[in-house]
Amino acid sequence: MESKTDEIQEWFDKIDDLLVVIDNKGEIVRVNQGWIDYCANNNLDQKIIQGAEDYLELLNQSSNAEAADTIKEILELEIPEYSTHFHYMDKDGDKLWFEVKIKTVKLDSNEPAGAVIFHTPLKGSGIQSITVETVLESMTDGFYLLDDQLRFNYINEVAEKIIGRKRDEILGLTAHEVFPKLKGSNLEHQLLTALRTKEHMEFDENFSNYDGWSHIKLIPLKNGGLAIYFQNIEQQKKLEEKLTEFAYYDFLTGLPNRRKMTEIAFSLKERKKKFSFFYINLDNLKFINALYNYASGDKVVVSVAERLQSLSDHRCHVGRLEGDEFIVIRESAPGERLEIFAEKLMELFKDPFMLADFQSAYVTASIGIACIPFDTERLRDLVAFAETAMYEAKKEKGSSYSFYRPKMRSQRERRVLIEKSLMGCLEGSGFYFTVQPQISGGGINLSGIEVLARWKHPVLGELSPLEFIEVAEQSGTIAHLTTHLLHEVLKVIKDWEQLYGWNIKTAINMTPSLLANTVFFEEFFNLLEHYGVCPSLLEVELTEHAEMAYSETTMRNLELCREKGISIAIDDFGTGFSMISYLTQFPINKIKIDRYFIRQIGEDAKSEAVLKSLIHLAQSIECELLAEGVERPEEVLFLKENSCTVFQGYYYDKPLQVKDFERKYLSDLSFSSQK
Repeated sequence: MESKTDEIQEWFDKIDDLLVVIDNKGEIVRVNQGWIDYCANNNLDQKIIQGAEDYLELLNQSSNAEAADTIKEILELEIPEYSTHFHYMDKDGDKLWFEVKIKTVKLDSNEPAGAVIFHTPLKGSGIQSITVETVLESMTDGFYLLDDQLRFNYINEVAEKIIGRKRDEILGLTAHEVFPKLKGSNLEHQLLTALRTKEHMEFDENFSNYDGWSHIKLIPLKNGGLAIYFQNIEQQKKLEEKLTEFAYYDFLTGLPNRRKMTEIAFSLKERKKKFSFFYINLDNLKFINALYNYASGDKVVVSVAERLQSLSDHRCHVGRLEGDEFIVIRESAPGERLEIFAEKLMELFKDPFMLADFQSAYVTASIGIACIPFDTERLRDLVAFAETAMYEAKKEKGSSYSFYRPKMRSQRERRVLIEKSLMGCLEGSGFYFTVQPQISGGGINLSGIEVLARWKHPVLGELSPLEFIEVAEQSGTIAHLTTHLLHEVLKVIKDWEQLYGWNIKTAINMTPSLLANTVFFEEFFNLLEHYGVCPSLLEVELTEHAEMAYSETTMRNLELCREKGISIAIDDFGTGFSMISYLTQFPINKIKIDRYFIRQIGEDAKSEAVLKSLIHLAQSIECELLAEGVERPEEVLFLKENSCTVFQGYYYDKPLQVKDFERKYLSDLSFSSQK
């Protein structure tokens, strides 16, 4: 699909003036080729052409604080435009002076989108040498003086070119003689009003005989007459249209953005149309960004946009909200079943998506559906309801969809509360951890513990770890949560080491996004040093779907763990075929056999055969082996007979509070432990 941004850039580069565009925060978002060339040819700092640079700060650094303050007023819509002179410092410290015109850019809603800065270089080495006439002749504005009889007393070169007549032909003539169509026009009315009221006037006028739109300023003079500034703004009008269009379309995909989709929905509602929102979230885009790179993630987003566009028609509008979220607005047809369209949406995600460097990945989508007027009459509720239904769809594995139901509202409110709590300070929030013993030596030795996060929320009460960890992973707060957990765990380990001579491994679960997070691992290693805990006492446990975490970054993080003496364990082993192949790639020290196979002991001969094979596989690659979820005596007997002698499960002990664990295992001298 053709990118809107390419079209906008083409318009930018057609502007004769040297152009810089800033957003409503003052950051540079775009420049035209003329400005780039000028900066290169005149030794100006490259920061002036770089995106995301604070333009106002650059002005302050060049001693143009007054201009910076005025631009702030423009961005806040206090004044529509401003003309001035200021300079930039080149790399040699010399001043380069410009006549500058700053004009606000507004959205259709009259909200400020930013400003356009037009530069015209002034000749000469300094502003001190420039006379009034020199300035007038250097301006990009046309300028002329009329007396109180509307006779021309002065006209500059720009005005000559626009009007198409030499000043010698014009001076002394009246405005009616120079502009035959002036009589009875809006311009005549404005001229006469300004002469009579002595008030400054400013307006846009469309002159078909003079290259279209012009912006005109009428300044009454003390001794009678008018000073008139005018500038052809035909290109600016077109540019503003493009900038406004740019404000309504997503930069990456060219799809309508949230603002535009809201207007489409509002228009449908105003026309009493029935329509539905399909709120689409890409389930694993964050993983792709973390495991590969953002270029790969962007390529997926563009590909998703293209596939969604294939369903677009006069009744179906496709847009991108932000990040990994898309929206489809579909106008209802008589007798149409929305399930059929939802199935078409899911069909788009069956084939893999190409990433950068010729790699590919499968992407799944969760789709929430809400309808007007069936679910609500209010537009603002419709988006929230569709989003709520999307989170309900996320409970299913793979691509899925869900229709909004009123009972989901309380679930959505619950999720929002959990998200807000995760973003805040977790100290004193009810977050804690338990430990579950890992037993070896025929059931008599403590060989390790696993840390299990728990949360007694101050409002919601005890939360399931499956619930709050999923929310943390999806909301991007999992690193914050795990870092808080590590602080608490390492404090306890250090206390145990000093009080009881603790020398047993502690396993901590890490999700796929954490495994690919270099910053998190740097913090992890710093915490070990801060608390003085030996790395060999820690074990990183890869949670289920560890195959999702396979990337160069993940491998570097795990290798660093190994180098420091931290063990690596893989959890839920045996439930995914890909996990077996990754045993040769991940630096694994321990395998934890999934409880599914343990439960089948004595129940299913085929599962028992698979379990024996898994035990043999672990032994053949010299990995430690642990059976999790052990609950029955017959399970223990079978595992011992097949050389698996390390257990974790309720048969030996449930997860314990820290104080209970200390009392039961560390204070009881009759219980032997081994490293």
